[in-house]
Amino acid sequence: MPVQCSTCQVTTEVDLKLAVSAVNKAVVSVVPKSDFIIITWTAAETQAMALVFGKGLYAFDGQDDNNFTPLLFSDLAPPAGESYHAHFFRATVNGKSVLCLKSEFHPKLQPSETTLFFERLVGTGSAHNAGIIITSGTAGGIWASLDLGDVVVTNGARFGLTMPQEQQALLLTGLANVVGANGPAGYGNWYDYVNAEILKKDTCLNSGLISAGGRKAASGPPSIYYKASATDLTYVVTNSRISDDECGRIAKYRTLGATLDENDAYVASALKAVAFTNWVSIRNVSDLPCAASSDDQYDRFGYCSSISGAYAIWAFIMSH
Repeated sequence: MPVQCSTCQVTTEVDLKLAVSAVNKAVVSVVPKSDFIIITWTAAETQAMALVFGKGLYAFDGQDDNNFTPLLFSDLAPPAGESYHAHFFRATVNGKSVLCLKSEFHPKLQPSETTLFFERLVGTGSAHNAGIIITSGTAGGIWASLDLGDVVVTNGARFGLTMPQEQQALLLTGLANVVGANGPAGYGNWYDYVNAEILKKDTCLNSGLISAGGRKAASGPPSIYYKASATDLTYVVTNSRISDDECGRIAKYRTLGATLDENDAYVASALKAVAFTNWVSIRNVSDLPCAASSDDQYDRFGYCSSISGAYAIWAFIMSH
């Protein structure tokens, strides 16, 4: 079945206040300093990041088919089967420097090396390479109210039910204020602005999301959620693998958080180990564990939902 939203273009109705650096494909071993580092993990997530932040200059279709800058740390072996630790391009949003990075390093596959990887990425002591780390990408939706294309912004991560009990008990906390300040006129914050002025009005995105097996028409346009609602916690819940019993245990998962992923609690643990807590998780819902079509939702709608996620990242940067 076809990947949805593959022909969608970046919004032209809103000035994203973007500038991008010239393409540079020379290998580097040091992370450039920036106000923000956006980390994506999959090709679909990276393609969406390039669409929203790349101004048509950047494309990523795999390690050997992209025009990003390769990053190879000199004192850390690259992941198995990969030539580099990451690929990135540089941009600015409203004058703030942003490193848009696709990680080839996946914490669940190299847990013993995760702390060292993030130490190299963010730097140590007072010489941090980034002001804020944004870990982002596709996720399963836990809340009953979430649907494909919705996005959850959180400063909380925890390990899920595939992990040992002692890890499940850990509650990891990042940046204190995920909402930020200086919202645009007429809106309480930048997330509300993006909900109304970008996500609601993007007809290509919405059409792709509601195609067969996707977002329910009754759900309306996708939305960014950035605070807990009643008993609905915003934690991202990290499993070591996709679990076959996620639907069967959905009631338990709903007592833990809002989204399911396979990276962010590992990331939060590693950043805590290097005394860096300025991180936020921005996860877009690409599949629903209890949907009849859950098995192929990610493949079909991962890119669509990642476009929503990229706009949520833009809102976060505008507010910080």
